[in-house]
Amino acid sequence: MAEECISLAEWRSKCESVRAFSEAQIWAHKHLIHFTLFFFITGLPLISKDWFGWLAYIFGYPLSTIISGYDPYSLGVQVARFIHRLSAVGLAMVLIPFFIKMLADLKKSEFMPECWSFSCFKKGVQDMIDYYIHRKPVKFPKYNLGQKGWIWTASIGMVIMYLTGIVMWFRDAFPASVWEAAHLLHDIGFFIAAIGLVIHVYAALLIPEHRPFVRAMFRTGRLTEEYVAEHHPSWYERAKE
Repeated sequence: MAEECISLAEWRSKCESVRAFSEAQIWAHKHLIHFTLFFFITGLPLISKDWFGWLAYIFGYPLSTIISGYDPYSLGVQVARFIHRLSAVGLAMVLIPFFIKMLADLKKSEFMPECWSFSCFKKGVQDMIDYYIHRKPVKFPKYNLGQKGWIWTASIGMVIMYLTGIVMWFRDAFPASVWEAAHLLHDIGFFIAAIGLVIHVYAALLIPEHRPFVRAMFRTGRLTEEYVAEHHPSWYERAKE
């Protein structure tokens, strides 16, 4: 059988680079962005009529011209709620198999803290200060303390949002006190997620050292050896092995 021929550029992209993200991670991250956009657009009019009621009017006005007996706002709220729940089901179909795969490969994922002591936490904070503020070289692993914190906070927060969302969806099956508590936690989680996403997008796009990671996440999944060796030497040493 004839050997498959590849170009020099393809050979370099594979042999002179480090795999940063798997195909599953790239696929899940892209869909997470799509569904999150739907969550925020449809969730805002459900939180506050005074601030975001205009979104409900946008959703409901086209249908109100066809369906008689409904005002644009109330119809828009129902449309927003339907799309919100449909997006939750769609995202669950993406995240459940992804999380199962990630848990199976947890030791290779580099998500876990290297140690759990306060001194390790203090060192992680100091390393980020040295790297981002003082511009000193630091022996970072694949993810620094801030990145690991975001990964775990987002993952746990997603579980909480789903649990509270299920209670709100099937509110008649729960006592009023449980439903009200779930509603409050869901709204608080919504605003915390918004703040976290702003910080996440800022760190990904506006900090130059992170941009190669963004390109890897949405394109090839790979980083050059030079970049990994310079910015993540601890991870590079393990990757060489």
